[in-house]
Amino acid sequence: MHAAEECVQLHGGIGMTWEHPAHLYLKRAKADSIALGAPGRHTEAVAQLVGLSAPE
Repeated sequence: MHAAEECVQLHGGIGMTWEHPAHLYLKRAKADSIALGAPGRHTEAVAQLVGLSAPE
């Protein structure tokens, strides 16, 4: 999600218009984060499955 936010900032005003797909990447990243959970949650789950402690 951080990369998508930076992409929109980098492109400025055109990043939030239909002339550039940057806004679509940001919307998809936010929707995925809400639906699937944050990356840290997945890191913790995988670490727990293999018997390791999650990185801090």
